[in-house]
Amino acid sequence: MIGRGVACLAIFALSGAAAAQDRLPDGGVATASGNGPMRAWYGQPTARYDHGILGDAIEGGALVAVDAAGKQNILVLPERYVFEDLTPRLVDLDGDGTNEIVTIRTDVTAGAAVAVYELAAGQLRERAATAPIGNPHRWLSIAAIANFTADHGNEIAIVKTPHIGGVLEILSLQGTKLRSIVPAVPGFSTHFIGSRDLSLARAEDVDGDNFAELALPTQDRREVKVLSFEPRTHVVARFNMGQPITRPIGPFGAAIVPPRQSDME
Repeated sequence: MIGRGVACLAIFALSGAAAAQDRLPDGGVATASGNGPMRAWYGQPTARYDHGILGDAIEGGALVAVDAAGKQNILVLPERYVFEDLTPRLVDLDGDGTNEIVTIRTDVTAGAAVAVYELAAGQLRERAATAPIGNPHRWLSIAAIANFTADHGNEIAIVKTPHIGGVLEILSLQGTKLRSIVPAVPGFSTHFIGSRDLSLARAEDVDGDNFAELALPTQDRREVKVLSFEPRTHVVARFNMGQPITRPIGPFGAAIVPPRQSDME
């Protein structure tokens, strides 16, 4: 985790024009309702990391967040880090009614990690982060964010090294920690090298129990497995696609749950 007291990390307000001009090329702007950050994007494009897993050598060097009052705050990463990502994710992870910002942050010497930021006391700051994967040029995909388990709030489904063995984990924000809450499962690929689609997976509550199932491609991307995590991790369905999946999975519930009698009349 990057400590909140690191001297080379800067937090300050930006004017609208300056922030817009500084946006990551091809990066998106996340928007949300509720409390906390309402918009977020990556700024200060940099080529200081030579991985290029997302199709170019440009990554984000800063995170910009806008609150309900329209104030823009920027958090600038130290030179050792980049946001190896395209668009941040705004979501209430812990169920307190306030949005957190979920990012993929990479240590150029130790690989990617999940980092969660928040607006607190008028400042944009880190809330929690996983450890980096451990080696440079090792990335992770944020597959989906949804309520997968009976743990409080929404969880983050990630696939570590989706191009090399693809290990699925479910992370829960607990205070200032991101904890893996179900046994890790290898053998998935939610991204292929050069793609601008950062996740091929999809979360959907197919059985109406208020817990999302997760559909994601297997390592060769020729099969889709649908997993449920309640009361334990198990395969709900699988589909042989016949050829490698190259686009995000669409709605899949109708293919699993038989239609109700009233739907067939």
